[in-house]
Parts: sequence; structure tokens; C-alpha cells
Amino acid sequence: MKSGETKVIPSDRIMLGDPYHVCLVVRDVEKTAAVYSSLFGVGPFTIRQVHSEASQATVHGEPTAYTLKFGYARTGTIILELVETVEGHTIYEEFLAQHGEGLHHLGFRAPPPLDDELVRWRAQGIEPLQVNRRDDPRYGWAYMDTQALAGCLVEIVCDPPLGWWESLALAKDLKGPLGRA
Repeated sequence: MKSGETKVIPSDRIMLGDPYHVCLVVRDVEKTAAVYSSLFGVGPFTIRQVHSEASQATVHGEPTAYTLKFGYARTGTIILELVETVEGHTIYEEFLAQHGEGLHHLGFRAPPPLDDELVRWRAQGIEPLQVNRRDDPRYGWAYMDTQALAGCLVEIVCDPPLGWWESLALAKDLKGPLGRA
């Protein structure tokens, strides 16, 4: 093992951390955030739009570029995530066409590197439906095909310690690392 490397024991099985976000697929993030905020007192929401290049993202194993709009609100220890597809093909659009708006996935932290985590899931017969990689390919997230097993998809997020999500979960202002949303 080299300095700076991380080792997980046992390394041959799935070991999810605590769930830390719940995601709803919606047609309009800003409208839905306004409803949750005004009617239910959830929020404030941080809204951000994110583009993923085909070099860093796949849908059903195929390189795919897309743009998503997210809304995040912390409620207790859980983040409520709203997601809307702005452009491109995503599993969110597939979900919306099949089920309408609703619960899409539960997000769990998983140990990096992402490729090693995906190997553990594949060994259990569970394939990723959509994968996003960060600039450093050891880190990223994947939506695992667990609908029939768990009643919803499971998202695994392999981030470095105090990654963007963890910073968001701990931040009082919901801006994440470096003060950026």
C-alpha cells in the first residue's frame, strides 16, 4: 500500500454507509422547491444546474452528455434532492415517462474508488444504470439497478472525505465546499 491510498476491509462485499439523501424526480425543480418550502417548511433550497460531458457520464453503459437541474434542502441529517433533466437522455427521464414524478433513489456513501465499488456490486449481480465520474476518476456516483430488489434505485456516492455532498450536509448555508453551490 502506498502513502495516501485507502484500503477497505472487507473489500469483497458491499458496505453502504448511512443514507444521506432522498431524491425525487420532478418536471420543474424550482416549482417543486417552492411548494416544499412554502407549504411544508422544508428549505431553503439551493438550486444548481450541472452539465456532464459524455467523457464522464454513461447511461446504460453508453457515453452520454446531459444537463441536470438540482434542488437541495437539508432537513435534519438527510438532504432532500430534487432533480430535473434539462437536456439529454438520463434515467430520470425514463423514470418520469414510466412513473411520473416521485421517489427515484436513496443516496448512500460508499468507499472510493468508484470502479472498485462497482466491481463489488457487479459481483452481486447488480449493474449500474447511470454513472458519473468526477475529474479524478476515483470519485463519482452511480445509480444501481435495485428497483426490483429494494423498491427504488440505490445511488452510491464515492467521494473523498468531506466531499461536496458531505460539506453540503454539514453546512448551515448549503453552499458546499469553497463557498460555491
